[in-house]
Amino acid sequence: MILFDLFTTFLLLGAFSFGGGVGSMELIRSRVVTMRGWMTNAEFTDIISISEMTPGPLGINIASFVGARTAGIPGTIVATFSYVLPAIFIVMIMAKIFFRCRNLKGVQGVLKGLRPAIAAMVLAAAVSLSGTAWWNGISNFSLENTNWIAIAISGVMLVLLGKKKLGPIMTILVSGVIGAVIYALLGIPV
Repeated sequence: MILFDLFTTFLLLGAFSFGGGVGSMELIRSRVVTMRGWMTNAEFTDIISISEMTPGPLGINIASFVGARTAGIPGTIVATFSYVLPAIFIVMIMAKIFFRCRNLKGVQGVLKGLRPAIAAMVLAAAVSLSGTAWWNGISNFSLENTNWIAIAISGVMLVLLGKKKLGPIMTILVSGVIGAVIYALLGIPV
């Protein structure tokens, strides 16, 4: 019965979770914590933290952890599969439509219209992440709250990404090592 509940819950969550994992966290929390009672708010917050640290999309990671918490390995498989199933179908349908209609002027217009929106979303994410890294949240923006070490590491990584064509995984690893060394040498708590 729990596997069926996991399947139906995460199938619906996958079908209505637009905007990625961050955008759907509240929807997932309301189903998992409030409606189903599979875990507490504190446990769900811990799962979000762990999901943020592990590779892969946030929503899928949350589904996997909730499935494991409620029904072990079978729960993980069912919750993860049912969460991605709607996306698989939507992408397959959209791909079929796109490849048939991609040369139509209307479709080209839609795609050209989406490019600025995508650029704006990427820029908004960059501003949000930079605010968190540099000021512990953009709302704390001030010179006295500025983490100059984080800004310096960001600048070095930006140069390495552009000049040395350092990939994202290597950039994250190098940045982590640089940060660990600098903060340890300066004795700054993180």
